[in-house]
Amino acid sequence: MRGNYMEMEKKGIKSIEVGFSIVKAVSRSDEPLTITELSKICNMPKSQIYRYLVSLCRIGFLKKGSDLRYALGDELISIGIRAMENVDIHIKAQPFIKQLNKTLDETIALAIWIENEGPIFISWEESSKLIKINVRVGSIVPLTTSATGNIFAAFYPETKTKDLIDRELSKNQMNQKQLEETLSTIKKEGYAYTQSYLPGITAISAPIFGPNKELVAALTVIGLSGVIDISENSIYTKELLKTAKEISRELGY
Repeated sequence: MRGNYMEMEKKGIKSIEVGFSIVKAVSRSDEPLTITELSKICNMPKSQIYRYLVSLCRIGFLKKGSDLRYALGDELISIGIRAMENVDIHIKAQPFIKQLNKTLDETIALAIWIENEGPIFISWEESSKLIKINVRVGSIVPLTTSATGNIFAAFYPETKTKDLIDRELSKNQMNQKQLEETLSTIKKEGYAYTQSYLPGITAISAPIFGPNKELVAALTVIGLSGVIDISENSIYTKELLKTAKEISRELGY
């Protein structure tokens, strides 16, 4: 009897695995995909993938737009948000994030690493200012051009980041030597910043480390350019670094 169960575990349910591969293909795209594009990406005939798309839309994992393109559905996004809210670091960091938000009155975001995807925002606190900067939970940020991504590029294991970095460098025709110099400065100063990733927006990011001295998250302050001071001795940088260290200690660093 036990052997039968083990054999069943090995076999699994192929249709679920196929369906999930379609969902992953949609999630990795920067824009909604047509059935033709999905057919090519997933290497499946249109007639076969169409049946999966119907079911995935029916349960809310995907949604079909008026342009006949497929995007992630509200139910899947809701599940993802609930899952991220239960991440241990999210729970432990939340009081510190709220306090930093209160101190600086700027948007504060927390990002973790998702395997084969990169840094992803799992939490944010908005400022009370009239002009608000929205950080969408679940957003994946680039390693080479964002402050949050630069923290992971600098402090996360190279074996995990290299392929994604190489892909971004090739896609954006960026200078690898210049990036290496930037990452070297980040390691020395202990924080990253950018004023060019989004026009008119400045971000400062700091690393959060875990008990084994490994990078577990990045904490980022985001605000309007001309308001956020990126210098080492500014209140923004000092309070950010202090909070990141406090969270690291809370995690056992």
